[in-house]
Amino acid sequence: MRLSRLPFLRRLIPSWRKRVALLQPRHRYRIVKRNGAHFVVNFANWADRMVVAHGLVERDQIDFFLDEIRRRHCSVFLDVGANMGLYSIFVAQQTECSKIIAFEPDQRSYAQLQANLLLNDLLEIVESRAVAVSDRDGRVPFEWGPATHNVWSKISQDATAATRFVAAVRLDDAIPLSGQKIAIKIDIEGHELKALQGMENLLRNNQCLMQVECFDNNLAPVRGAMELVGYKLVHQIGVDRYFAN
Repeated sequence: MRLSRLPFLRRLIPSWRKRVALLQPRHRYRIVKRNGAHFVVNFANWADRMVVAHGLVERDQIDFFLDEIRRRHCSVFLDVGANMGLYSIFVAQQTECSKIIAFEPDQRSYAQLQANLLLNDLLEIVESRAVAVSDRDGRVPFEWGPATHNVWSKISQDATAATRFVAAVRLDDAIPLSGQKIAIKIDIEGHELKALQGMENLLRNNQCLMQVECFDNNLAPVRGAMELVGYKLVHQIGVDRYFAN
């Protein structure tokens, strides 16, 4: 049994890591190793500090998702809203997926994603695209999250609130696959329904396992859209919902 799994250490280690993270100078990048992978961490960024403080953000979700990807023998992984690349890196290292594509429109997160792929010798294994995923191709209004919480960057529902525009793609156009076993993670801050509407053919023509971050206020329309293409809600961890056909 790993020592870090002992109950008292599971409480002590995150507390120690959090104190270390808080003591680090702001706007300082460091390389840390977590769960066998290396990551460039920005100590000015909340999400990055959580990687340092807790060892791995969304540990339960990642463990469950990786187990299901292996159990279902998925060969393709699409990381929609990849951020710094946690999911893409662990899928590349711990599953048999031979085609991995990460989508990340925030330039800051995309640069960090590229750096993390480089650190883990995955640049030639994980394809990364600096685009958003939506229900149409073209340019979409985008809200730039603050430097301390760039995970809040998102496609804007109100063009007047946008701080810039980014390129967007429909997955039906970008990933014309059929007859494949595909795992998809979607974490795009409330734009998940539009993304799903742009991948209906992909979902119908393949066997897919999906992890969709979806808050309660968006769940009914998202669940309805999934049912229309033959998918059922099979599991849930927090606000992450799991669908399969």
